[in-house]
Amino acid sequence: MGPSRRAVGLFAVAILASGIAAADTIVANVDTSLGEYNVMISIGGTDTNTYFAGGLDIQLTNSNGTVTRETMCVDLFVDIYVGQSYGTSVDLPSQVVPPQNPALLEEVAWLEDNALLPALTPGAPSVLPSSDWVQGANAAAMGAGMQIAIWDIVVDGGDGFSSGTVQQGSAAHPTDPTVLSWAQTYETLAAGQSSDLGFVYENVSLSNGSPAQTLEGPEFQDSGPHPVAPESSTFVLAGMALLALGHAARRKLGSR
Repeated sequence: MGPSRRAVGLFAVAILASGIAAADTIVANVDTSLGEYNVMISIGGTDTNTYFAGGLDIQLTNSNGTVTRETMCVDLFVDIYVGQSYGTSVDLPSQVVPPQNPALLEEVAWLEDNALLPALTPGAPSVLPSSDWVQGANAAAMGAGMQIAIWDIVVDGGDGFSSGTVQQGSAAHPTDPTVLSWAQTYETLAAGQSSDLGFVYENVSLSNGSPAQTLEGPEFQDSGPHPVAPESSTFVLAGMALLALGHAARRKLGSR
């Protein structure tokens, strides 16, 4: 006999109370002011001409309407198609579960919060000088460099561009030197840093629910979807459910 019906009921209530958001959708488009097409890098030893490296504008829609936010790709090996709608779940970096590594996403959040957000939102605080913000005449190269740095942080733990899966292009097909220089700068600045002030968009196909590219961007204060932080009462309720399940399991073992 399985756990008691009361224990199962408490567990179900705990899950429902954890704040599962209503369905939200995104549509992504490239932001050519903050990135470049056809940036050459080496992926697993093969020179690869990226479709686009840099910022993606997303139109994020929920019951409150539609807002626009700036993001960058987290996954290197999963596609997302511009102009196509996806279902999305918005989380804090610390809330994301494997295969993504929350600690690395928190490093990315620190970088975007200090080098990307101040360029997008005047007055946003930053520990970095404005010369490191993704803005001005070199904004496209800076954005492309930040994207390559993010790929290397998430895939290789930020081991630089001469080793690991993500490397600079070969001598025959070199990475744009300005883009590579900014990638190295941003990876160095972010090394060992951590922040939960970011939004992670975990996306799925609307047709079959298969995973799509995960995106991450700075924390925005707008009417669009935000991560759902469990309330203290939720933790208490979840604990009650687990205790009830444990009690039922002990009763079952004791009856043998």
